Amino acid sequence: MELLSYNYPAIIVKDLNESIDFYTKLGASLIYSEPNRDDPESVQVMMSIGEDNFLMLVGPQDSKLKLAESSLGVGSVQYISFNVSKNFIDQAFFELAKVGLHGSEEILRGYERLIFLEDPNGVLILLTSWTVDVPNGMNRATILKLAGDIRNANGDTFIETSHIQTAINELNSDITQN
Repeated sequence: MELLSYNYPAIIVKDLNESIDFYTKLGASLIYSEPNRDDPESVQVMMSIGEDNFLMLVGPQDSKLKLAESSLGVGSVQYISFNVSKNFIDQAFFELAKVGLHGSEEILRGYERLIFLEDPNGVLILLTSWTVDVPNGMNRATILKLAGDIRNANGDTFIETSHIQTAINELNSDITQN
């Protein structure tokens, strides 16, 4: 068996309109809304988050219906990470403020630049950009695998920007030699 891709996370939300508004402000777009086939008291909304990436929101048809609150623990979602451009991260404070959202200060963690914020349901959202540009057509999983191998060969603990850049350079070299 081979997994082909990540399809979409489905988030149970308290208020569909508030959640659609939040994710639209982050750049998602509404694809469709329909009754939930598994639960006639709820509606599901599919949103596009770029190319073939999706997010499903599932919420009550009746906005007065109270849902149980989530709790952290085994089986819960720690956060959902969305890839954004380096340019967006550079301007994130202003871009988020323009649409009425507020995130954390930028956090530099190894090869990633991160900004955290919460959606209206308390789901932690992580906006992530790599510290280096990924060349067009180059597979991020391939880069990460090679960067992990480079890290291990160097005896380092974490994958850092230097490992990512070395991996990209090696992969570019392989492409030019072929």
